[in-house]
Amino acid sequence: MTLKYASKQKIFAYVLLSLIYACGNIAIAYVTKIMLDLAQYKQGDIRNLIKVAIVGTAVIIAILFSNIAYKLLKNNIVKEINLYLKSKEMTYLISKNSNLQKDGLNIMTNDLKQIETLKINNELLIINEVLAFLLSIVTGLINSWQLTLIFMVTTLLPGFVQKLFTKKIQVKSRKWEKENGNYTQSVSDGLNGAVTANLYNAQKNILQKVLVDAKNMENALKSLNNAQDIANQIIIALADIFSFILPFLVGAIFMFNGQIGAGTLVMIVQLSNNFINPIVNIFGQLNQIKSTKPILEKLEPGLQYVGLEGKNKTKQPLHFNNLCVKNLSFSIKNRKIFNDLNIQVKSSEKVLLTAPSGWGKSTLLKILLGKLSPDKGEVLIDNHDITSDWEIAHNYFSYIAQSPFIFDDTLEFNITLGLPYSQKEITTAIDKAGLTDLVNEKGLDYKVGEKGQNLSGGQIQRIEITRALLSQRPIMLADEATSALDRKLSKAIHNIIINDKKLTVIEVAHNLSKEDKERFDRVLKLDEM
Repeated sequence: MTLKYASKQKIFAYVLLSLIYACGNIAIAYVTKIMLDLAQYKQGDIRNLIKVAIVGTAVIIAILFSNIAYKLLKNNIVKEINLYLKSKEMTYLISKNSNLQKDGLNIMTNDLKQIETLKINNELLIINEVLAFLLSIVTGLINSWQLTLIFMVTTLLPGFVQKLFTKKIQVKSRKWEKENGNYTQSVSDGLNGAVTANLYNAQKNILQKVLVDAKNMENALKSLNNAQDIANQIIIALADIFSFILPFLVGAIFMFNGQIGAGTLVMIVQLSNNFINPIVNIFGQLNQIKSTKPILEKLEPGLQYVGLEGKNKTKQPLHFNNLCVKNLSFSIKNRKIFNDLNIQVKSSEKVLLTAPSGWGKSTLLKILLGKLSPDKGEVLIDNHDITSDWEIAHNYFSYIAQSPFIFDDTLEFNITLGLPYSQKEITTAIDKAGLTDLVNEKGLDYKVGEKGQNLSGGQIQRIEITRALLSQRPIMLADEATSALDRKLSKAIHNIIINDKKLTVIEVAHNLSKEDKERFDRVLKLDEM
């Protein structure tokens, strides 16, 4: 139940306001009964009828203000749960360090919206429906227990029908969830690949792919909605027959025999809306809640994740003496990538690792970071085994990617990533990375645009270097960091990372100029080791 993620005080207040909300129909039923009894048995005069109407109106107006508070509180609870779920899921998605965007994007958009619409709202509504049902039953029993029992028993029949549809609805829900994920990824690919599609005149093919996935998704959604609607309509029809027409017939017989008055009959009939409708609504709401089961299974790892605040953060290491890659082997699907690899790197050393494209250079860096586990072998720092230990290993390394990720935010945020660096530290790193001219011209609050569209390739690369320098990690890993840059810019970037005497640099590349290669302390040809 998602309501457990909301404040207990708010849920308690919601129950109280739901209780008052449920009294609205009862107030109308009582006012109707009293006025009909006054009219039928000619008790008092017309002024008494007017007084009852005035009192009833005043009660309904008072309930109106309570109902407004009920609606506002309901929306507030939905917001609180939504924010909690978004926080937990995004924390998990960021922390698990995955490069796959499909599941994460779908979870944070479609899945959580479905949870809000089909689960959170329905759980809240069920509380209201149950209270309306119980209050109406109690009121009915007090006024005519025989007629109330007849209405109450017949409301159980729709429940048996509902069970026949539950499994079918769940199967269709899983199908829709799968197709919705495919559609979301297809749209994302279509938007991100628009430039490539336009370049090669493949727009129609890309559009067709999106439309096919859209059609599959809409068909799955239609099938799910059809199953839910058919189930609900059958339940409603049965409820009308067995929970209204037949009990009303019995009530009319009671009235005909003088066992009850017109006011009591009309009151019970009025209350019967709260015998029938809440039950019908609850069955429909339970169906919708059950349809979210596949989504909840997907969300469960994030909800169980302890979060960033629950981890003991390793103190950032500022120094090391020796990095050792010992007898390292790695394979993918039984294909050996490298075998018995041995490398030693000392503090402040600048080492270039070369190999043909596709050899596995980037894979090696991921093993050093602890993101991948080798088949065998160890990664040691000062004789301490950090193999496959991301939490420990990654704190030793900064990372210069060939295509750094740039946030659609300010220049300052992209440099600091929101971390609390001093202005002096920021200014020093900016100066070392050669970003001073850009900062002086645009300012740190300059919006760089989506994927850094307002920046040049060289400026983006310098932002990545600034991040690395700010982190003060002792080892800088560079993964084909300048392969997409021209020779002049490549030289400028290497000036920054090679000239830092304290920094240890491990760069992997397959196509550096002879001049750039000569600046490293050692060049290791991985394919010959």
